[in-house]
Amino acid sequence: MRQGSSPLHHYTQALFSKMGVFSEKECIARTAVNHEHYAGTVEMEALCMVDMIKQNIIPSCKEAGMATAELEKAAVTVAAGVAKIHAAADEEAKATVARELRLETMEEVRAICDKAEEDCPQHLWTIATYKDLLFLDANQGEVITEE
Repeated sequence: MRQGSSPLHHYTQALFSKMGVFSEKECIARTAVNHEHYAGTVEMEALCMVDMIKQNIIPSCKEAGMATAELEKAAVTVAAGVAKIHAAADEEAKATVARELRLETMEEVRAICDKAEEDCPQHLWTIATYKDLLFLDANQGEVITEE
């Protein structure tokens, strides 16, 4: 699909051109750059998620004697979503695939990871918990004193 081909994009391009903000070519280029930026950001988040699952969550669950098949499948699903971004035809298609990956697939995988965290014994969990992050000063043995 040609960048900026929807009626809203056409209206926006006409308005920007009339007001001297951007030419039609500049609008199309800016849209393409924003789509590419979004897809790239989602790709980094997805790859980070896959790494966290493989390097931290699965080993913690295995050590706890928990089943990991669902987590392994989840990591494969997210990685497949990244491959789908790479295979998309253009920037807009990549952003559309990235949106689905981020707001649907990764949300589902996040729920699986949250359940694993809930079930895994705390002493085996290798990733900081929300409590650890929110109360970092209390968890590091540091005491804040007034001088």
